[in-house]
Amino acid sequence: MRTVKELRLAGLFAYLAALVLALLFSLLVHFLLGGGGRLGWGGFNFYGLLEGLAFLLFFTFALYVAQRAVRVPCTTLLTAGLLGPLPAYRLAKPLPQVEAPEAYEGRGVALLVQEGRPIGLLGLSDHIRPLEEVPGVEAEAAVSELYPLFLREPLVLVVRGEEVLGAIFREAFYRLAP
Repeated sequence: MRTVKELRLAGLFAYLAALVLALLFSLLVHFLLGGGGRLGWGGFNFYGLLEGLAFLLFFTFALYVAQRAVRVPCTTLLTAGLLGPLPAYRLAKPLPQVEAPEAYEGRGVALLVQEGRPIGLLGLSDHIRPLEEVPGVEAEAAVSELYPLFLREPLVLVVRGEEVLGAIFREAFYRLAP
């Protein structure tokens, strides 16, 4: 799982690469048209409009290719990494903790804790599900990276080291995630 910082950096590099490639392509078109194109505040002509159109089309195509290559959300790419997806801990809801399976009242999902350390989940199935069997992500993981996990599981645990911060449920994820 990539973090928000990694996605923002990838979005910045992809945007800058698309911009540089589009500028170089526009320069190539400028030279192919004899260098007579003007598109700006001082005036414009037909060749300048062709150069501007070439830049726009190539920039759009380069952004499309860059997004497919680095797999970043569209908003992160189009803002050159200024806006990134939410970190997972922002969507995580804390889970109630129980000390023994007998204390579980059968409502919702609860975290089974033994000697202050989480060992399993109650409420996902008819038995205690060990934490190793439940998918978990680090707190700083980008929310946009969680889509594949929700295809198989109804929830994803959000952890920081050994501590379970909470869980993101599939319904809440699809409702709140961008």
